[in-house]
Amino acid sequence: MAVTGCVCHDISFEELREIARESKCSFDELSKKTKCCTGCGMCEPYVRLMLRTGQTRFDPLPPHEAEHVIAEAVSADGSLLN
Repeated sequence: MAVTGCVCHDISFEELREIARESKCSFDELSKKTKCCTGCGMCEPYVRLMLRTGQTRFDPLPPHEAEHVIAEAVSADGSLLN
């Protein structure tokens, strides 16, 4: 089953991609604007990948890969939600 959006806030990665493109916003700005990644947080690596690649459907990531995606993004831009 593909991962296609933020379940907690019922917003698809397609919608998030459009908002990010129209607003030219960063991960942190997108999260503040849409509340994505502020519920359970499981969508964070996918949102970061979506912003980097434009992809909106993902195979589920193993935990170590999800952690790597987040760590890589944080080291690149310093953004981390907490």
